[in-house]
Amino acid sequence: MKKLLVVMLAACMVFALAACGGAAEGGDTPAPAGSGSGSGSASAPAAGQTLKMASHNAVVEGNPYRVRYELDMQEAAADAVNYGYNVSYNSFVANSDASTEQQQLQNSINEGFDIIVNNPVATTGLDPIIESAQNAGIVYINADCAYMSTDVDILNVVTDQEYLGYKTGQYAGEVLGNGAKVVMIAAWEGNQANTDRQRGFEKAIAEAGMEVVATGNHDWDTTKSQQIMAEILNSGVQFDGVLVSQCAENALEAFDAAGVAYPGFIGFGDTGAFMQKMLEVNKDGLVTPYIVLSNPPGVGATALNFALNEIAGKKLKDGVFAPGYEDTHQIWIKSKVCYTDKDVAAGTQVEGMSIEDYANSFEAGDSITFWLNFQEVQDTYFN
Repeated sequence: MKKLLVVMLAACMVFALAACGGAAEGGDTPAPAGSGSGSGSASAPAAGQTLKMASHNAVVEGNPYRVRYELDMQEAAADAVNYGYNVSYNSFVANSDASTEQQQLQNSINEGFDIIVNNPVATTGLDPIIESAQNAGIVYINADCAYMSTDVDILNVVTDQEYLGYKTGQYAGEVLGNGAKVVMIAAWEGNQANTDRQRGFEKAIAEAGMEVVATGNHDWDTTKSQQIMAEILNSGVQFDGVLVSQCAENALEAFDAAGVAYPGFIGFGDTGAFMQKMLEVNKDGLVTPYIVLSNPPGVGATALNFALNEIAGKKLKDGVFAPGYEDTHQIWIKSKVCYTDKDVAAGTQVEGMSIEDYANSFEAGDSITFWLNFQEVQDTYFN
């Protein structure tokens, strides 16, 4: 299995490099074997046909979450054969450049793709592209980061990011207590997923009566997470805990490099490296309370299965959109894994195994993930 993951990871990096220049490359090679709301038109392909799927991503290289996102997408494309679809997987990476993204999307439209799953660089600015895709009969769905324009009829399949921020802040408040001073390292300013997550963080911080004494943004960059934390340590500001929007293991590396004691709380993280690091830190007794939460990279694979259900002619059930976000057609996928140091001490199991075994079952750079297959999406969200 590890050899297969390495092969798939290498393939994903090849796609990322090929897409850097904005060329619409990737071909129609079937994916390797592996485990709406108006987003398409009446001319969309019928069930059972061979389908070309394009995964458009803001960034992949150097980002463990995004690498896993693409691997999950490959697996979901391969799994579609079990439901009567032959889906080819193609990957395009904009490297966070909006003009490159637009060019790549237009190329996918011109080349006659049947499905576009896009993790958008920005929350607006793609209306003409989206309308062009839909007019061409392409099923176009945004994944992971919501597209916030209300002028297009587009489906957003995203993780419940607000929950991730709120749950982390809530547990930090429980551990640190009222009046605690905390560092807040957010992700990518202006990114909708970060905006939603910060809304949860801020609500929990206010409820717990904590004070934010230092802030930064790591942009989901592992190197930058360590750098930001090092700068805060070097500033001399006093704090009790660290709230960090993933990349938590990298923030801890700054404490190691500085030779200072770990904080009274850190979270959240979702990689094998973070889970294993926290087991090591606390192996002889509690040193640093923490929280692990899953922000599943598989949300893109789940979005693909929303597209396939639309192609099958299924219609969304009433009430599936997140409350308050009906106008942007947001479907929030719930996180599945949540555990803390207290759960480890209590011997709680995760997915049928001890937390120790669960944490050690991951490669260091891999993220906790899951995705809903075609039938699960249909049963939960479609009539």
